[in-house]
Amino acid sequence: MKKVLALLLAMLLSVSVLSGCGSNEQTTDEQTTEQTQETEKTPTSSADNMVSNDCKGDVLTWNLGGDSEALDPAWSVSSGSMSVVNNTFEGLMRNTGSGAQPAMAADMPQEKVNEDGTVTLTYTLRDASWSDGEPVKAQDFEFAWKRCANPENNASNAYLMSVLTGYDDIAQGLAEIDTLGVKAVDDKTLEVTLNQQTPYFNELLCLPAFMPLREDLVSSDSSWSKDPTRAVSNGPFTLVGYTEGVEFVLEKNKEYWNKDSISLDYIVAKMLDDNFAPVGMAFGDIVMTDGAISQPEDQTDTAGNTVEVPELASTIEASTAASNRVVSLVVNANTGNELLKNADVRAALSKALDRTAAAQAAGGEALTSVSGAQEILSAAADDSGKSVIEAALADAGDSSTIEIVYLDNEQTAAALQTVKSAWEALGLTVNLTAQDAETFKLSRNSLQYSDVLCSVWEADVNDQQLYLQPYLSSNLQSGCGYTNPDFDQLMLDAMQATGEERTTKLNEAEKVLVDDAYVMPLYRNVITTTTDTAKVSGWTVDGNGMYWFGSTTLA
Repeated sequence: MKKVLALLLAMLLSVSVLSGCGSNEQTTDEQTTEQTQETEKTPTSSADNMVSNDCKGDVLTWNLGGDSEALDPAWSVSSGSMSVVNNTFEGLMRNTGSGAQPAMAADMPQEKVNEDGTVTLTYTLRDASWSDGEPVKAQDFEFAWKRCANPENNASNAYLMSVLTGYDDIAQGLAEIDTLGVKAVDDKTLEVTLNQQTPYFNELLCLPAFMPLREDLVSSDSSWSKDPTRAVSNGPFTLVGYTEGVEFVLEKNKEYWNKDSISLDYIVAKMLDDNFAPVGMAFGDIVMTDGAISQPEDQTDTAGNTVEVPELASTIEASTAASNRVVSLVVNANTGNELLKNADVRAALSKALDRTAAAQAAGGEALTSVSGAQEILSAAADDSGKSVIEAALADAGDSSTIEIVYLDNEQTAAALQTVKSAWEALGLTVNLTAQDAETFKLSRNSLQYSDVLCSVWEADVNDQQLYLQPYLSSNLQSGCGYTNPDFDQLMLDAMQATGEERTTKLNEAEKVLVDDAYVMPLYRNVITTTTDTAKVSGWTVDGNGMYWFGSTTLA
């Protein structure tokens, strides 16, 4: 049956290229497209490159959805590459579903608040080795972070280092990379200096950008990261096989400090698109994939014969997890629409949104505040603002038409249809304008839209502050030009506070933001995973779509 499936998948690959089906990668590039177009490719085993047929024991067959542009922590931004990196490398902290916990760090850090307001964190490393037996040292972290932050390397994840002292000057070419706030005091001690108190910093340390790298093996580019002969790692698995456009093969790392807790012997990460995944699940070739699937139809192989696809097992189920990506409507602070300049009207428009319907249309979760950390608005529609709109229209003249611009995609378009219905029920005319990526970016970054923009914001980690920060007056990332001194002050107070006081200030700031209604929260995206629950358990996925298989077991 596996041979039949291999032939069938080869045939389907040719079809998928013609039909334009893509992967679930968040980052698309020409390299991935070229790799997908190399059809009917068969993994070839060699002494330096394992393939799925070489794997024995407990083997997780997981579909990551497409090839990754790089497995280099400094450039890892798509969910697929982040997931592979998350299972082959290990940072100071790791999130396995219950928040950041010590990983390469032996314990939580010692913290010291300095006189100038900066904060010094001292991490002590546990005894651990790289997959080639060399010890993991504090210098490996210092090298990796400085390599990522160095503007000469133009790393995709460099911005994450902005929490460290010195980064801003380094990024502007005003200081040398050695002034970055990270220093190996000795082989086991890493000293980190932050610009200010950053309660979510340990969560950031779970991201690929903060994972260690060996200076003697890694160049300034990513060429090493998909080469099994060069890809030495310190996580629970190590890369032992790569077939372009087909699969990654990860093997249990025998040098991993916590290897006794790892159940899997191998992970085979397949690169199947939306056409492949249901067929692979039906035949049992994969037991886990991103996204929801439905029963695939019978197929035709390359010889023209009908291949009957088995019924999906009753144990194949889809589950969802909240994403860090939130969708809101933002009103251009410079709008010429007199109606939208009225705070009462904006509030009425926000309350009139049927957030439940919008979320269902987009396959997400209703969002009743900007961050989702608290409930400020009702998820259900409230049309009690109709009288407010009517009165405002009488004073504002011909302002009854509102244009909403959005990045063209099916999910957003479906959600905005519910917005259109809700607002037109108030007596307004709503025009939905889809834009391509380049035009939308210009609209958002330069406020070159008339009325309302559908904004998507993804926080690096799930912390309330990171969802609110774009709307500071000093931040150009809001997409609407929002300014409110009260909001700014509450946010500043929150950034200088910790614990319950910080949470209280953030809640107050978020209420000010929502009440002003220049920002109207709509829904949160979700991450959907389909698994054969009878065969695999113990995996987790975070809000970035980054999977962890260190606790996974197979039946």
